[in-house]
Amino acid sequence: MRRGLAVMLVIASAACFGTLAVLTALAYEYGARPLPTLAWRFAIAATLMGGYLALTRPAALRVGPGEFGRFALLSVTGYGAASLCFFFALQHASASVVTVLLYTYPALIAAAEALLTRTWPSRGAVAGIALTFLGCAMVVGAFEQDLRIDGIGVVLGLGAGAAYGLFTMLSDRLVPGRSRIVVMAYMFGISALVMALIAAAFGEPLSPVGWDPAVWWLLLAIVAVPTIAAVVLYLGGIRSLGPARAAMASTTEPVFTIILAWLALGERLTVLQAVGAVLVIGGIVLAERSAVITGRNGATMMSGLGAAEECEHAADQKAGDHDRRLPAERPRGRGLRVARPHAGAAQPPEGENP
Repeated sequence: MRRGLAVMLVIASAACFGTLAVLTALAYEYGARPLPTLAWRFAIAATLMGGYLALTRPAALRVGPGEFGRFALLSVTGYGAASLCFFFALQHASASVVTVLLYTYPALIAAAEALLTRTWPSRGAVAGIALTFLGCAMVVGAFEQDLRIDGIGVVLGLGAGAAYGLFTMLSDRLVPGRSRIVVMAYMFGISALVMALIAAAFGEPLSPVGWDPAVWWLLLAIVAVPTIAAVVLYLGGIRSLGPARAAMASTTEPVFTIILAWLALGERLTVLQAVGAVLVIGGIVLAERSAVITGRNGATMMSGLGAAEECEHAADQKAGDHDRRLPAERPRGRGLRVARPHAGAAQPPEGENP
């Protein structure tokens, strides 16, 4: 595949991921609530992914109690928590602001890795982190006296970034070598159950009876566009570009969210907020570029929350995805390389979407 086409595929994937906040905000305008929306979204996605695996690679769905426990841990502490914060943040802040706040997670990963490993990041990474947080402060209106943004929305948006950063770091350590579609099929199923239990605890009805038809159409769009289409497009591009360049191209996601929020929701950013959004994206690119130059690997930066970790390894382990043969019996050259997030930036294992 030509590089130009591959870049276009990744940018198209970023555009698909960028629709999540806007589609969710639109669903809220028709009466949707965060918990029922999340529960049904996870349930539909888990059914589609689980059904696909059952038809094509049924052996891949077999997991032991220990592995299932790790899937549950990732669901509750990382991905599920990030989704919960993200969807509730959209009730208190605009889609543009929430998406930019979510995008602080690569800088949070970098800072966490530096503290945990006691390894000082490169100058480019430090500059990227500084730009990201400066841009974040501008987006939330820290330097504008007359701009009022709900503090709860800001906290929840940053919470989504922190939880997604935790998920990115833990997923690499807890389930290395596992096909991402298998991981996500289980995590979506577990997350659907958790959201349903939380909704029941707070007396939130889950029954779709009485929903506005527009809510169902928007829910199906959330599953189809920022989940499935985004992953397919990203996989098509990353195989030609490699994870580093694909991650850079994917940083256009907040731009698409801002444009779509303007067109569909009538949202407007002030000049300082717009400059802050540019600084956040610039900080991400700077950190990613620093990682490429130094030859490091890390974890990707595609938010999307609907599909950011939903793809398989490009090399695919076929029906033997969970190959349990002894190391000596496995053919050479089929081992998967798993990259760890580092203080420089965030990139996926080669051939894999985060």
